[in-house]
Amino acid sequence: MSRPPLWRLPPWTRAPLLGLRQPAAVVAVLVTSAILACAVASAPLFLSSARSAALQQQLSQRCDEVARPQSGITSSLVDEHGTPLDGDGSTRPATDDALLQAWADAGKTAEPVLATASIGAAGARSYGVLASGPDGAALSEPFTLFQRPAALDHVDVVQRGDGAGVWVPDTVAEAESLSVGDVLGFGNQQAPVAGIYRDLAVANADDPYWCDYRLLFLNEASANTPPPAMLLTTDESTFYRLAAATVGGATRLQQVPVDASSLSVSDARGLLRTQQRIVAASGLPLRFSPTADAVAVPNDRLGDVVDRATLIESGLRGPVVPVAVAGALLALVLVASAGSFWADRRATEVRLLAARGVGPVPLAGKAALELGLPALAGVALGWAAARLLIAVLGPSDDLDPGATTAAGWTAVAAFAGGLTAAAAVAGLRARGTAERPLGTALRWPSRVPWELALLLGAGWCWLALQTRDAVVSVGNVAQVNGLLVAFPLLAIAGSAVLLGRLVTALLPRLRQWAGRRSPAVFLALNRLAAARLATATLLVGVTLPVAVLAYTATLTAASQTTLDAKVGVQIGAGAAATTVTRFEVTPAIEAAGTLLVRYDGSVAAGADGGGGDSSGRRNVQVLAVDPDEFARTAFWDDSFADESLPELTAALRGPTVDGRLPVVAAGLPTGDPDLRLGSQAVPAEVVATARVLPGRRSDSPVVLVEADRLPQIPRIAGAAPTSELWTNGDPGAAIDALTGAGARSIRTLTPDSVQESANFLGITWTFGYLSALAVFVGVIAIGGLLLYLEARSRSRVSGYVMARRLGLTRAAHLRSLLVELAGVAVAGLLLGGVLAAGAVALVYRRLDVDRLRPPTPLLDVPWSALALSAVVVVIVAGLAALYAQRAADRADPATVLRQDA
Repeated sequence: MSRPPLWRLPPWTRAPLLGLRQPAAVVAVLVTSAILACAVASAPLFLSSARSAALQQQLSQRCDEVARPQSGITSSLVDEHGTPLDGDGSTRPATDDALLQAWADAGKTAEPVLATASIGAAGARSYGVLASGPDGAALSEPFTLFQRPAALDHVDVVQRGDGAGVWVPDTVAEAESLSVGDVLGFGNQQAPVAGIYRDLAVANADDPYWCDYRLLFLNEASANTPPPAMLLTTDESTFYRLAAATVGGATRLQQVPVDASSLSVSDARGLLRTQQRIVAASGLPLRFSPTADAVAVPNDRLGDVVDRATLIESGLRGPVVPVAVAGALLALVLVASAGSFWADRRATEVRLLAARGVGPVPLAGKAALELGLPALAGVALGWAAARLLIAVLGPSDDLDPGATTAAGWTAVAAFAGGLTAAAAVAGLRARGTAERPLGTALRWPSRVPWELALLLGAGWCWLALQTRDAVVSVGNVAQVNGLLVAFPLLAIAGSAVLLGRLVTALLPRLRQWAGRRSPAVFLALNRLAAARLATATLLVGVTLPVAVLAYTATLTAASQTTLDAKVGVQIGAGAAATTVTRFEVTPAIEAAGTLLVRYDGSVAAGADGGGGDSSGRRNVQVLAVDPDEFARTAFWDDSFADESLPELTAALRGPTVDGRLPVVAAGLPTGDPDLRLGSQAVPAEVVATARVLPGRRSDSPVVLVEADRLPQIPRIAGAAPTSELWTNGDPGAAIDALTGAGARSIRTLTPDSVQESANFLGITWTFGYLSALAVFVGVIAIGGLLLYLEARSRSRVSGYVMARRLGLTRAAHLRSLLVELAGVAVAGLLLGGVLAAGAVALVYRRLDVDRLRPPTPLLDVPWSALALSAVVVVIVAGLAALYAQRAADRADPATVLRQDA
């Protein structure tokens, strides 16, 4: 009779359920597998979240129409004789109907937008429609015909009439003496004035409904030359009739409204594919040609935003992926340690099976079967935790389906890898338990410093970085080289293992030293020296997470501080409102912040140590400020100059130097810079310098001058004066103050808008994720500590039982546990802190996400967070000692001694 295969014998067939009878092992595998799955699954989820957030953030800074897929056509509405192509010219063209129907067939509802202007893309421009008044005389200015559903719900009504016709702005009605009911002439067609609305440039310029069409009614570059006034038609029929009778053509769009705040990249790409299919089916070319008198008008802006969001996401892979991989590898080590824990817990059965000829591979298979269900549950829990982590800390909860699938597959890979590692370690430990007699020397592989391979890898990464930029700009988006983050992690890992090997090598000498110390110290050091491998593993298990936590936390804090400083320098303060119009300074403006005027200036080439243009001049930014208010409001960091900002601005009130005004500059040396504001010469003397001054928005030097001492600069000088109100309060209050003083066309600079325009998007979102992952890595240290306790609980309890018979008190044993665990924890904290400090010193100067904008990277160590982490580690060690003492007290001496027999 042949012997059945091992896999069909009870120890293996009963293994999946047998493993559940070991609660400690189940919990250990479940928790460690959850940590591993969360570490690997969170990376693709976060990158997808960041990509969606990048898309949504960009769209939030743009008009709603940018997010809308659209078809459209620009074509003539009449033939070469001026005869309408469709009936009497008042009906919707067949092509327009076909495009609307195509969207309906695709399950989308499109709304028509019609204008005698180029719309649907960047830079709307009017064709200019001529009209005549009630008396038949031509009106004094051209117009733009515009039709959009619900347009009349987004105007301030001055006078309302009944019936179809056109609505005119109140400025036109007043200038042309028009009123409701007056009939206007449009070529061979007529239309009555159906209503009068307040000019959009005054009343509704900030209404999102009109955002994409602002250039049709507002000239932001010059308030003196407004665009043609907009005549809003009450219905499509009126629009088509009047457009055909005047310019003979129009642009007609079919736009699909979407919720941009919940749009993911995959959603946007799906909409773009539908748009492309509909436009292609229409047969319309994208550009005019001698043979094409009609062109398609698709939305070409959404694709650019999607590409940019994808580029931003690719820039995050550098810092995110290496840290996630490092966390996953640490978690994998923890899972493998759970396999070792299983071998210790099942040592009796392992010896019995080994005595019957069972080798390490079947034993590893038995371990995999017993640990499989807890590992599977842990992986599922870890995936759910990663999803929750991204939902809470991620920049967006709108994930691409592909990212969720990728996270699922990475969790599956984590399950397979973790279970394989745990089973392999369990098999090796089982073989060692069964085949190696007590006291046998370690085999040669355990003596080889394999960690040197990690250090060599770190060195290779460092050398590779010497020939590459750590941070590059692709499409004006920062791309962090993964090597910049990877090489310190490799160096930390290799150094931690090497230091753990060296420190534990000193344990035998410490054991001799402990013989002359108290029983608590003697017992603690003897337990540590008796199991040097376990001690080294615990030490490395504490050192690595502490080092990674301190490293990532410090880099995160430094990068965030640097980013905040770059934004602060760009804006000048918390926020800024700017305008080119003239106004009177009011108490409300003075209360809102500090008012200054920015001029385009120049200095003699060489004054800043650099070259100039063909005329021998170099551009500079000149800020005319109130010294006291500027010093109180402007953003400042002590690293910007050797003097404080109040000391620098006080120099602006100093005496003249040979008739020249004292100025403070960044990027210019002291002396006479031969300053000009436009073409106006301004005698000036640089009396103080700074490395960085707030308000710098280009790579040109910045010059501060006291506004009250600056001579009048005429407009014809071409200095392009711009008034700016800097505030650290509510930007809305600053805008209201300027508006109340008569300013128009006000633009605002806020941190969000600067981060979007300066391509800091994504980098800011990475900080929260890395901080959370760093804390998560810290949990690994706690898990390693608990596994260490459980793995050695049997030998510890048996030793405690014997020592109690010899007179050891409970308090002395507890103190020994505290010395043992707290000693390893403190050593791990010190070693981890040293490794993190070295890694940060090597990296932070090179982690500059925008070299064009000052300042250079600033070091900001989160001392409070690191101190809290250290306290938590020590407290956990203390609690673990109490737990171990309680377990020892509850153990039955007879049972313990019988198991060790």
